[in-house]
Amino acid sequence: MKNKGGMLRYKCRMCGEEFGETHVPDVQTAIIHLTVGIPLPWGGVPAHLLEIHSHEDGLGVADLIGGVEDAKP
Repeated sequence: MKNKGGMLRYKCRMCGEEFGETHVPDVQTAIIHLTVGIPLPWGGVPAHLLEIHSHEDGLGVADLIGGVEDAKP
C-alpha cells in the first residue's frame, strides 16, 4: 500500500456517517504519522485524527477510521 494516494475516512460519533474529505498523496504514511503524532512529511494537507461533521441540528466529532486508495485507472 506504500506511496498510494487516497482519501482519509472518518466516522461521525453523533450520527455514524462515514465520509472522506481529505486526499493525501500516501495513505499509509498519513495514517502512521497521524496516529503517532508525527508531522506529515508534505505540506498543505489539513489531515487530522479528528474532524468536525456538520448536521442540521449541530456539529458532531468524527474520528479517523482509515484510508481508501484511489481507484486504479
